[in-house]
This record gives sequence, C-alpha cells and structure tokens, in this order.
Amino acid sequence: MRFFLALTLLGCFSCTTDFDLEGDFEDLPVVYAFINRQDTAHYIRVERSFLSGGADATQLAQNPERIYFPNARVELEKVGTSQKFLLTRVDGNNEGYPREEGPFAKAPNYLYKIKASQLGLKGGETLRVIVTPGEDATPASAETTVLTDLQSLDRPASPVTMVDYARTITFAWNAPPTARLFDLRLRIHYRESTTGSNFENKTLEWPVVKDLERADEDVRVAHTITGEQFYQFLAANIDGNVNRRRVFDGFDVVVTAGGKEMADFVRISRANLGITSSQVTTKYSNVTGGVGVFSSRATLLRTNLQLSGPSGDSLRLGKFTKRLGFQ
Repeated sequence: MRFFLALTLLGCFSCTTDFDLEGDFEDLPVVYAFINRQDTAHYIRVERSFLSGGADATQLAQNPERIYFPNARVELEKVGTSQKFLLTRVDGNNEGYPREEGPFAKAPNYLYKIKASQLGLKGGETLRVIVTPGEDATPASAETTVLTDLQSLDRPASPVTMVDYARTITFAWNAPPTARLFDLRLRIHYRESTTGSNFENKTLEWPVVKDLERADEDVRVAHTITGEQFYQFLAANIDGNVNRRRVFDGFDVVVTAGGKEMADFVRISRANLGITSSQVTTKYSNVTGGVGVFSSRATLLRTNLQLSGPSGDSLRLGKFTKRLGFQ
C-alpha cells in the first residue's frame, strides 16, 4: 500500500519536500520543522499520512480533510523543565509561507505557530515536540538540541583578492558541535543599466556548497573556492549578449547550519540537494509514533564584502567576464 506525506521546510527558502513512502498504516502524524532561535516565530508542519486504497492518490492529496488532522494538539516542551507550550494552528498562506506547486492542496495550508518571545529558546536546550492527533490518540514526539549561534565568519578578509584564477579563497566560521551540516551561499549584488544612468539593482545567489559535513568536532568549519569558480559563476548567470553597463556592489556570505537529525536524513537518503531543499524517497525519521524530521538550524550572515582593486580589473577585463560590461 502507498501513502503520501507532504513536508515543507519553513523559514529557510520556502522550499517544498514531497515524500512518497511505502507503508501499511494510516493516520500517522507527519511532523516536520527546523527550529531556529533567531526566528521571530516558529512553525511546525503537521499532516497525516493516508492510504490511497487503490483510489487516485493525486485526487486524494487535493482534499484537505485527508492530509490534515481536524483536532491535532501540538506542543513544545523544554526537556528537563516543567515548561510546555501550546502552538496555534494558522494558515501558512496568511503567514507569508504559501505552499509551492505540487500534488497537495495549496489551501488551506495549515501550520502550527508560536512566537519566539513566548518560547524564549536558548542554545543548547533540548526541545521536544509532542503531537496528539486527536482525542484519546497516542502522541507522536521528537527531540532536537537547539543550535547555538554560529560565529566569527571572519574569512576571507575584505577586500577579497581573486586576481589569480587558481588562487583559493577560504570561508571559515565557528559552529557548535551540535551543528553537523552546512550550506554556504553568496549573494552577489550589482547594478545594471541600458542608458548609462537609471541603474537597476540586481542580486545573484550562488549556492557554493550544500550538505557540507564537518570533518571533525573542531569548532572551526571551512570551505574553499577558487577565483575561477567565482568568475565562471558570474559568466554563466549574467547575460553577456545584451548591451548593459554594470557596476559591482559587493557580496554577502550566508551560512546555514543544520542539526544532527538533518545530517542523518541527508546521509541516509543520499539526497543530492541541500538542507534548504530536498525531494527524495526516504525512510529516515526521528519522530517516535509518527514520520518526519524535527531538527534545529542556525544562520550566519556577513554583508558587504568587496573585491580588491586588481580583482575588479579581472572582473572587467578577464576572459570569463569581460563581455558582461562591468565598469
């Protein structure tokens, strides 16, 4: 028998994860969330698995009554304390988290929410989610350790030198031992104009590395690129066949970390995509009495890194980017 689960990673990139799993049971809670103590509100997706029973599963997935529990109770508990918090069911479409295209009903898009100010999370705390699907139902639960903040994203130094295409540039930051998996992205900012004035702001996002697992328990995590990779990304993602004047404005570095549960999920499923997006068939779950992934994440942002003067010359005149019209 086949049942379908719809999971969404919230507060990261609004990316959708649709699971198509095999099983011989129904009405299991599906629980999915990444808890980030830096967020202003926390959301948990809770849905129900269902058996198609030979019916058209695509049609069944469009019926909200088949994918949501009508009276689920969702709580967060700080393990080792008496503190327990009841979450409120909201429509994600009204919260800025619309459901992306897929086989599941887009409206309503029920999530369970609590404001960060109510929860008051601290790094290192163990957090338990408890989902009771209905009256007299057996609760499902999962635990995660709340990640402390990432720190000290102090490499590379700005301005960044990328004159020699073979030159390596190292991005390095500090992370707690409970952070096991990392994504590194660059947000590259520039302006372009067809008239020489009236410049329009543009941003490119480069997913430099996804699913980076730390090599050991050392507090320092690092990843290296080359200048050639940087310029080749620009050349591949900016149209050099149109008449444009462009001005480079710098770039931001974004590091996103995931906890042990997400690292286990990626490792077991052998996913090709990162912690902010996945579409795989998997039997991994850390939810007891249910299915899903409950983990923690953290984000570190460093803004406004600049290129050195000679690197700007390479951007304007180099073999990869000279057609892009940078001034």
